[in-house]
Amino acid sequence: MRALAVLAITMGAARAEVPDLPLPASPSFAETVPLTSYRFATGPFANGVFPAEVAEGALTRRVWQIAAPGATALQVMAPLRDALLADGWTMTFECRTRACGGFDFRFEIDVIPAPEMFVDLADFRYLAAQKGNERIALLASPSGDLAYVQAAYLDPDGTVEAVTKSASNPPPAPRLSATSDVTRTLTETGHAVLDDLDFPTGSTQLPGTDYASLATLAAFLRDNATATIALVGHTDAEGTAESNMAISRRRADAAKALLTGTHGIAPGRIETHGVGFFAPIARNDTPEGRTANRRVEVVLTSTE
Repeated sequence: MRALAVLAITMGAARAEVPDLPLPASPSFAETVPLTSYRFATGPFANGVFPAEVAEGALTRRVWQIAAPGATALQVMAPLRDALLADGWTMTFECRTRACGGFDFRFEIDVIPAPEMFVDLADFRYLAAQKGNERIALLASPSGDLAYVQAAYLDPDGTVEAVTKSASNPPPAPRLSATSDVTRTLTETGHAVLDDLDFPTGSTQLPGTDYASLATLAAFLRDNATATIALVGHTDAEGTAESNMAISRRRADAAKALLTGTHGIAPGRIETHGVGFFAPIARNDTPEGRTANRRVEVVLTSTE
């Protein structure tokens, strides 16, 4: 398996590197902010309290998605931690999953929204480190055949230009009607909601096999033989986080089954992911909002 290129965060002359790993990876998010504040966790979430320190300076945030079938969060994080220690960084806080504070901790820390970053509430690792005035926070979590690594680096003395290569808080994905132009929407925005895939609360099954959005998407994939996509399932906020994560993944799997079975698209061109109720596009306290949130989105992952 080809080696992973060095993952680096650079602020002027300051540099924090994440080492080579025997895994292929691809960047999914990059952002630099000239001057901002950022919270670094200093302890686990407990008794309603999130211990953190706030630092100010030039901030760089990055996310990588790593092909790592079967990897655990520790297997991804350990070499990154070792590299920081070797480079003179001091660990200020480390934790894993429940010891971090589980659900509450994950929603207190900064996390780039899906599909760029994904956090499995049953397996994630967080660490914060400091070298001089520089600070860095890493978050690692696996999902299926992928592992996700998020890094935030802050330098009080650094200077950067404001750049965002993938929106950290993206607008709601354009919704597709049965007659919409999926090809145009994917080309222009890179993602869209497959609006005619309707799931009742708690359901992972599509009641039919004939959906205009999937037929148009299949035509797009046949016309663009090198294109690959990810189907991302979503739920409303009814039920537990754990059950909704599983339901959302199965909803994406249901859409993939129709694309591969009914429309003959090669399974290897389609990834599936589930993010539960963590990326709503509407309020969950109204019937209309919950209906809108029960959806499958398509994300264009590659055209080459």
